[in-house]
Amino acid sequence: MDPLKADDIARVQRMPLEERLRAALDAANEGIRLRRAALRHQHPAASEEEIDAELRRWLLHDRADD
Repeated sequence: MDPLKADDIARVQRMPLEERLRAALDAANEGIRLRRAALRHQHPAASEEEIDAELRRWLLHDRADD
C-alpha cells in the first residue's frame, strides 16, 4: 500500500467518530455542490428547478449504477 494512503487511513482511524461523520458529510455536500456546478455549466439556460430535478435524478438513479 502507498505509504501516504496508509498514513491517511491511520489518521482517520484515530479521529473521533463524530469528526469522521462530519468529514464524510462535508465531502458528500462538496460533491453535490460540484455536480450542481457541472450541471449548470452543461445546461446554462436551465432554470433552478430544472437543475434541481437533474441533480435529484443523478443522486437517485445515476449513482446507483456506479
